[in-house]
Amino acid sequence: MSKFALYTKGTVENRSYIMSAHMDTLKEAKAYFMGMKRLSVDQFDKLYHVDIIEDIKSTKGLLFGNQ
Repeated sequence: MSKFALYTKGTVENRSYIMSAHMDTLKEAKAYFMGMKRLSVDQFDKLYHVDIIEDIKSTKGLLFGNQ
């Protein structure tokens, strides 16, 4: 399962994060967000963009040094 995020559409510098959800595919995530916003495919695509979020694995070594 992957984590997907919903962003407003625009240039990379101007897009804003709205919410995220854990889904199996990008298609499922987009359908979920479309349902949450109650928009058609065309309306959704004009306003929003869905991206996968890479989960960063935290390591204890980085938090506490090399102990």
